[in-house]
Amino acid sequence: MGSTVRLLDNTLIDQIAAGEVIERPANLVKELLENAIDAGATAITVAVEDGGRSLVRVSDDGTGMSPEDATRCIERHATSKIAVFDDLLRVATLGFRGEALPSIGSVSRMTITTRPKADLQGTRVMVEGGKVREISPAGCPPGTTVEVQDLFYNVPARKKFLRARQTETARIFEVCQRVALSRPNLRLLVTSDGRTARQYLPAADLAERAYQVFGEVALQDIHAEREGVGLDAVLAPIELARPGARHLFLFVNGRPITDRGLARAIAFAYGDRLAPGHYPRGVVSLRLPSEQVDVNAHPQKTEVRFRQPAQLVDLVTRMLAARLPAPPAGDAYWEARMGTRVDAAPASKEGPTAAENAVPYEARNPNGLRFVAQVRDSALICEGEGQVLVLDRERADALVRYDALREAVSGGSVRRHNLLFPDRFELTPSAQKALERHETLLRDLGFDWSALGEDSCAVRAIPALVADARAVQLFEAALTALEADGDDRRDAILRTLANRAAKPNGDPLTDAAAERIVAGVWPHRDSHQSCVIGCVRLSLKSPETLDD
Repeated sequence: MGSTVRLLDNTLIDQIAAGEVIERPANLVKELLENAIDAGATAITVAVEDGGRSLVRVSDDGTGMSPEDATRCIERHATSKIAVFDDLLRVATLGFRGEALPSIGSVSRMTITTRPKADLQGTRVMVEGGKVREISPAGCPPGTTVEVQDLFYNVPARKKFLRARQTETARIFEVCQRVALSRPNLRLLVTSDGRTARQYLPAADLAERAYQVFGEVALQDIHAEREGVGLDAVLAPIELARPGARHLFLFVNGRPITDRGLARAIAFAYGDRLAPGHYPRGVVSLRLPSEQVDVNAHPQKTEVRFRQPAQLVDLVTRMLAARLPAPPAGDAYWEARMGTRVDAAPASKEGPTAAENAVPYEARNPNGLRFVAQVRDSALICEGEGQVLVLDRERADALVRYDALREAVSGGSVRRHNLLFPDRFELTPSAQKALERHETLLRDLGFDWSALGEDSCAVRAIPALVADARAVQLFEAALTALEADGDDRRDAILRTLANRAAKPNGDPLTDAAAERIVAGVWPHRDSHQSCVIGCVRLSLKSPETLDD
């Protein structure tokens, strides 16, 4: 049997790559605009004919290229943006792979005319179907012009997948609009079939650019910075919200992206004022360290990965929610969150925390046990009549919370802790079934939520007795307990919630909270022996150690 495995030639490899990078004329325009911006252009002109099929021409006033660079840039993976692997971890440019120009040249007739500002003469490189036809000197202004004719002329099968001229032209306009919003100081002119179609003059800031794009619409300008993340947003009134996120433009470090999680976080900041599946109209631009973003996640670079996606999404929601217009009078959803914390009781910065309220405290319990000290937030030392006890802090806290929860449920007096900022929870299929099957039980235990879509919900309230734990973790723990086999699901949930809330969250335990744990444990000593990890009985002669 003869060999059937062979190496592909470079032209075919480029054409395969072009299928990922250059799917339609709009992708071509996007790649050329990114190259122009990376070259420091302040003015760019985009000209298209026949929806980009016949002609796409992008001219810029950037740095231009030397004859050597102009010749090398059409070779596969030739780039000035990165040199070693570590550069991928902190990419600051829009382009970096060196795929665009060779991919474009492999499926079109492409001409590159370029000149650095310091040179008196430019260079012209002509490529046809991936083959270099001519390299020659050229008279041209500083900057670079890339002209692409007859796109997909040599791959007719791909050309058949293009849409009507009007559709392809509209896609190109959308790409240009995104670029204009991402670079307010850029002058961008777009012509179609010889007529001026779009013109974006340099703007002072994002808000001014947004007015150019959205027209005479009242826009709110929002700026925030927190935990190393900067946020600039320009958002239209809520009544202009639309189904789907098409009119919500997202940028990360100046890069236009699509990100379902971020879009949801932005909509989430509006609470119940946005209908499910609706998104605001406007622009949200994030700034964060480049090492926190992986831009090498999609062939067309329209998606990115974040090192800490959950934290970023939560941060964006909170920054926006704190600066959006106040809810209208009578909005029960936000009144409940901004006016109350636990049921109708007002919040107090001076008062005890939710954990301290969880267990009623008596300074002197029947056995006279008194809290003395805590050891590394893991053990509580207390003394009574003739003995010193060492309690496991987490185990004791969990059992005390469980007792309080069980008593509240039995008496029908479970109090809710309304969240100032609701937490988003992504539902798995099994969690969705548990939620639907046991909705009444969960609400009786103090949970409250509303649907955001088919696979997510907003957690609005949690049981007050465990309110110092994170809402999403409690909700997830409750749903997991419901999915487990067992007869007494209510008791299983109570134990699960108590255990989850008792886990140390990084904050030191206050002495007041420790005293309440001790006071709650000891009256039920017989049922809480598992909390005691050490006991010393005292006498006038010598202590007798009973347990280590």
